[in-house]
Amino acid sequence: MSKRILCKFFTHGACLKGEQCEFSHDWKDESSNVCTYYKKGSCSYGSRCRYDHVRVPQIKTSTLAASSNSLPRNSASVHIQSAVVASSSSGKDNPSSPSSFHLSASSKPFFPQAADDNVTSQNNAEIQPSDIPICSFAESGNCPHKDSCVHIHGDLCTICEKHCLHPFRPSEREEHVKSCLKNKKYLEALRISQDIECCVCLDLVLSKPKLSERKFGILSECDHSFCISCIRNWRSNSLNVSMDANSTLRTCPICRILSYFVIPSVIWYSSKEEKMEIIDTYKAKLRSIDCRHFNFGNGACSFGTSCFYKHAYRDGRLEYVVLRHLNSEDGNTVISKDVRLSDFFREMRL
Repeated sequence: MSKRILCKFFTHGACLKGEQCEFSHDWKDESSNVCTYYKKGSCSYGSRCRYDHVRVPQIKTSTLAASSNSLPRNSASVHIQSAVVASSSSGKDNPSSPSSFHLSASSKPFFPQAADDNVTSQNNAEIQPSDIPICSFAESGNCPHKDSCVHIHGDLCTICEKHCLHPFRPSEREEHVKSCLKNKKYLEALRISQDIECCVCLDLVLSKPKLSERKFGILSECDHSFCISCIRNWRSNSLNVSMDANSTLRTCPICRILSYFVIPSVIWYSSKEEKMEIIDTYKAKLRSIDCRHFNFGNGACSFGTSCFYKHAYRDGRLEYVVLRHLNSEDGNTVISKDVRLSDFFREMRL
């Protein structure tokens, strides 16, 4: 029965068994997406498995197995087999039924030559060049089948230098080129970042002894380079009574420019656009994480609308915040925070 199932390794050009493979190497046969480990009862991926977890009934009748081996591989024989199974099952329910019969191993149905040619031509017409996958051996640069390979040998990608561009899939080619350009840009930025040192400890940031310290602490309003540990230690120092956080801890240790947040990154930027891309990527990542202070509406986040994390309730609704704008004494407009009774008590020092 397995000979009628298309080999999944053959479809990717990576079947090493060749003619000894127990699965079919014929494009006319159907592929099976049923998980092999699930059929055995031990799939460790569970619901995350990419294959189907279904039970395939197995026919144990010896006469049907013998007849299935003798039938030709085309669509007409499949209909004959289904008719045989239906008639044999009805014969079990009613043994006296005239429709119940058995096929011997030597019995072969007759198919006209014209009908068989039509089926073959129809199957060949259904196979398009875009449906044929790229040979994985040719992609790495060494295909043992050469010109006789049944798979397509892709075009050369000048970025990754692999023959992985499918000549009949333009959208896939475009996506691959974009991915290669992005990876090349990242590797170039990583190479430049190897020589960037921290302005506080004067060590190369990506050469720190601890893996957790091999990150840059990028300030939003400043271009001085710091390692993540140095800039966090600077901003976490305790304040004196006469010190202001905005004029001391939240400023750059070198140029004293105020920055409200620090962006951890494993690469350093070389332009303003790259810096904004790093900041936007960091914010987008935090927006997918639930705020632990908001706690699905059961808590209160002191950062309010300035929080980078997601403020959502358990039913999926996002927090709706109405900003209150107040006029300050100097004539500027400020955004008011939530007014609490404890704030008045604190000012009155009660």
